[in-house]
Amino acid sequence: MDGFLSRLASFDRVLLTTHEQPDPDGIGSILGLAWHLHGLGKEFRLVISSLRPPCFLGFVDPKGWVKCFDEKSFEETAQWSDCWVLADANEVGRLGPLKEGFSASKAVKCCIDHHEPSSDLGVFDFMTTDPRASSTCELVFDAVCRAGQTDMPLEMAVALYAGIVDDTGGFRFSCTSPKVIKIGAALLERGVAPSEVNRALYSQATPAKLRLEALALGKMALHCNERLAVTTVSLRDLDSVGAVHEDLEGLVGRALDLRTVEVSALFYEKLNGSVKVSMRSKRSVDVYAVCRLFGGGGHRLASGATLPGPVESALEAVLPALSASVASIN
Repeated sequence: MDGFLSRLASFDRVLLTTHEQPDPDGIGSILGLAWHLHGLGKEFRLVISSLRPPCFLGFVDPKGWVKCFDEKSFEETAQWSDCWVLADANEVGRLGPLKEGFSASKAVKCCIDHHEPSSDLGVFDFMTTDPRASSTCELVFDAVCRAGQTDMPLEMAVALYAGIVDDTGGFRFSCTSPKVIKIGAALLERGVAPSEVNRALYSQATPAKLRLEALALGKMALHCNERLAVTTVSLRDLDSVGAVHEDLEGLVGRALDLRTVEVSALFYEKLNGSVKVSMRSKRSVDVYAVCRLFGGGGHRLASGATLPGPVESALEAVLPALSASVASIN
């Protein structure tokens, strides 16, 4: 951990990226690193794979540093950088449309992440990873504190707090530790207003997002004595309500509100025809082990994988293994 930021600081032009469909932890972690580099007088650029910015981006990035992927301009950015950071993911495939540029780039490549290790770790020249951490923003906070940064700007604190509060489910999930509670308190002491962060993250839904949620939950199927909830979303479903893939954020967790459900799985069709499956477990089922069977990754209670389409084929492949895992618990 101590060596990560000192190594990063040795570069003059740093490109900061995160996984496709970026969440507050992915964006918060690259912003946290960017603020640290800003204090060092380094040049940096932040690019996300989304075609449109997430609804919370303006709140956590008031400087407008984060740019959405643009194929025409990104080639120059990829060549400009002498170091490329992937945050909140350790699988190159999760870069989405940035993947091709990553593979072709001659920049030194590094990773900071809190997911279970993947087979892609060998592509990085240096990294810091810790699956025990609640979030990548927790790792960034640790790193900047170890680097001796004491004058954390409010904008940096807000970005890091947003990532931590989202990945811990508002400090409700099992990844919530005494340490991360203390980090949250430290960020509040730097001026973060929790109510404003929560409003920016969770009170920004559009009518299309709510229509999509109603449609998807209306199709939800229950298996294994109502302990497994499976939801599917096709491109046609998205089009029918005027929604986009970013509107799927948070949907996989909705079924866990049901008293009997132990595992929720969301299968959705991507623009390239593949199918992404996201899984969440309340406590007992290791969904990471299931997703690894299909080349995916994540955590024991939150994981995902990408399979060939259509949705029906992905369901046919995954459902037996997932059902067996749920059926094995008491």
